[in-house]
Amino acid sequence: MQQSAEDKQLIARAEDAVDLAERRYMQKTVGFLNPRQRHLIETKVVVPETVKAVFFGGYAEAERTMLICCPAYEEPDVTGAAAVLLITGRGIAGLSHRDYLGSLMGLGITRENIGDIVVEEERAVLFVRREMSGYILQNLTRIGRCGIKIEETALDTLVIQPKAVEEIRQTVSSLRLDCVVAAAIHVSRARAAEMIEGELVSLNFEVCSRVSAHINEGDLLSVRGYGRMRLASIGGLTRKNRQGIVILRYL
Repeated sequence: MQQSAEDKQLIARAEDAVDLAERRYMQKTVGFLNPRQRHLIETKVVVPETVKAVFFGGYAEAERTMLICCPAYEEPDVTGAAAVLLITGRGIAGLSHRDYLGSLMGLGITRENIGDIVVEEERAVLFVRREMSGYILQNLTRIGRCGIKIEETALDTLVIQPKAVEEIRQTVSSLRLDCVVAAAIHVSRARAAEMIEGELVSLNFEVCSRVSAHINEGDLLSVRGYGRMRLASIGGLTRKNRQGIVILRYL
């Protein structure tokens, strides 16, 4: 696949971070990255043995992660790279992820400075770049029409509830995109192909219109109107030579 100018710029930034960690023995970060950007760096950027490069999003199931590079003999300073902010307040139960993201970007904060936004029943948890935390604490006073309380908390004391998922166990004739989509959302393969060709399906955050695209374990799918799902595991072949798969659909 041909790389866009944005992809090339991202790869160059990651290579610079690796280079500075190796030559100047300093920690450098890139991010926050969506899974597609992370995959691009993982497959295109060479990391020497003298550099430790990790992806960190604040908690185990983080979707958006930072690239942290440091000398191999050090441990990454994750608290120096990212901050976690808690938001509480009356009436926030009705707020959505879009409300929080819109308010942050309304302050002029770019998307790469914002990690996951975890919306829970009585609070929201924001993961942000350390450099932006003070600005957000001082200036984010409302989300939509709701007044809020915002404070920083320690990463090592934070507990995030696991995402609600539906486990779907299916068999498919192959790991083509149309086969996996059909199995995931319970439609015919022909209907899945129509949706893919109509650019209603994204693979790892990028619209994919190729019905024959190969799906790998861990790939993230997004189908308009059906939400997001991940190919969690690939099993063995059945007696009818069909491939067993497990799909996690996020609720």
